[in-house]
Amino acid sequence: MDALNNALHGSEARCHTLIENSSDAVAYIHDGMHVFANRTYMDLFAIESCVEIEGTPILDMVSESHRDTFKGFLKGFFENSAEDNSLEVDCLNPAGEIFQCKMELSPATMDGEPCTQIIIRINASNAALEKRIENMSRLDALTGLTNRQHFMQLLEERIGEQGSEDTHRALIYITLDNFKVIREDRGISTSDILLCDIARLLEENCGGQDCMSRFGDYSFTILHYDSNEEKTLALGETLLHKIAGHVSEADNHAVTTTGSIGCCAINSKLCDAQKIISYADMACEVARSSGGNQIHYHSAIVNEQMGQENEPEWDHIIRTTIDDERFYLAYQPIVSLKGDTRQRYEVLLRVIDEAGHAILPGQFLSLAEKTGLSGEIDHWIIATALRKLVELRKDNSEALFYIKLSGSTLTDAGMPEWINGQLRENSLSSDRIVFEIPECIAIDDLKNAMSFVKSMQSLHFRIAFEHYGHSDQPQLLKHVPVDILKIDGALISGLPGNKENQSRVKAILELAKEHGKDTVAECVDDAGSLAQLWQFGVDFIQGNFVQEPCKELEYDFEGEIA
Repeated sequence: MDALNNALHGSEARCHTLIENSSDAVAYIHDGMHVFANRTYMDLFAIESCVEIEGTPILDMVSESHRDTFKGFLKGFFENSAEDNSLEVDCLNPAGEIFQCKMELSPATMDGEPCTQIIIRINASNAALEKRIENMSRLDALTGLTNRQHFMQLLEERIGEQGSEDTHRALIYITLDNFKVIREDRGISTSDILLCDIARLLEENCGGQDCMSRFGDYSFTILHYDSNEEKTLALGETLLHKIAGHVSEADNHAVTTTGSIGCCAINSKLCDAQKIISYADMACEVARSSGGNQIHYHSAIVNEQMGQENEPEWDHIIRTTIDDERFYLAYQPIVSLKGDTRQRYEVLLRVIDEAGHAILPGQFLSLAEKTGLSGEIDHWIIATALRKLVELRKDNSEALFYIKLSGSTLTDAGMPEWINGQLRENSLSSDRIVFEIPECIAIDDLKNAMSFVKSMQSLHFRIAFEHYGHSDQPQLLKHVPVDILKIDGALISGLPGNKENQSRVKAILELAKEHGKDTVAECVDDAGSLAQLWQFGVDFIQGNFVQEPCKELEYDFEGEIA
């Protein structure tokens, strides 16, 4: 029982840490007093520090004319656990300004003690306050740069703008090479100072039109204007030099770091925001995997090659890539929200062309599927992943890998025995691997999916449905009884503000509970979604908010999610 309680407390602590960074105004109260409030909540009420908020009565935040109404609402909530958990109320900040808002209450715990979570949403009629909150929601709370969500919105808007033919725009993606080591060695406060310093450095060295964002935990993006490829590379070199030469001072310690930069041009042939980010991210990964403190420019030639409609050319490109083994694996942590600290990683393929340029894996694998070569790639991924597990075992690490399988693998009757043979050859047990098959492929090829899953489960492997819930076919589990449901990322994105997706996620969780399945939420990219998923009871999360895919398996599963 003590172990279960400790696990629960650890899970709660990690979730509360994430809520601190949420763009929603969130607070926790106990016996009518504040015990916690995140930065957005404190900014809403113009409160500087958590010391000021702790122990402050929630009634102090409500205007005098609405306090009796609020008291009655609280009493009804606590005594009856009423389904209607929201109230329109006038709030009051220390300056005496009154603003209308909607308070939403829900049961919660803090440090193992029962309390109440409050989320405040501003009414549209409060124009000035709404504008201030809207501006705050567009910025990263730590660095003051544009946050990820708003940057993506700006990128989508601006890539469609018509410019002159000589106008060059590019996406610059920057990752700090040794940030995790700095945070582990020096602590969060020191690493925060470093991030703020790098943000100021970017602002000082980029153009006035450029838009900068803190895109991930330790990554930044820049939408760069009015240049050409040569000048973009020159800016990248300048930023690398500035980052490497900067010294941050914290607690009488000097901290330095280096960066890796990936660039991708934006033009009439490439004007999809998600692809632009993916290409720049992969170019950054090429720079980082080559030793860091480097810059890599994504080649437009790769896009042209992979966009050809000449199938023999596809076959040649893919065949050569397989024969030359121009692949490597990246790993993204899958983290428990219920205190399970076992190491879990999804295994992701990365592809490099003959010139060393990163190729978008999804596009490459799609063409490999069409040319009948995806099965060979699956063999390479599985064999390489198993060798990695053997390496980890030497370091006393018992990690578990989630490995994606292509549609053609489901039709390969000999694949289950081959996998089992590889496991025996490496002296590994089947509980070290979960194999993933996309829900859509199972639906399109139900007979082979049923046969494959049955064969794999008879060998004691576990199977997960990837991108589950997109088709809304709950009866599929009766025919293909997989062990784990990975909830489709399209349902997770923007979850706090999407009631329809919330309902669908809840339905999936109820279905999983009914059938005894674990659940993993894919593509968790913000604290608000994580808080919602934790309240709903999701077992595991995966996404860039936790950590972006890396070549090294360095995530601290016993520490705080960040």
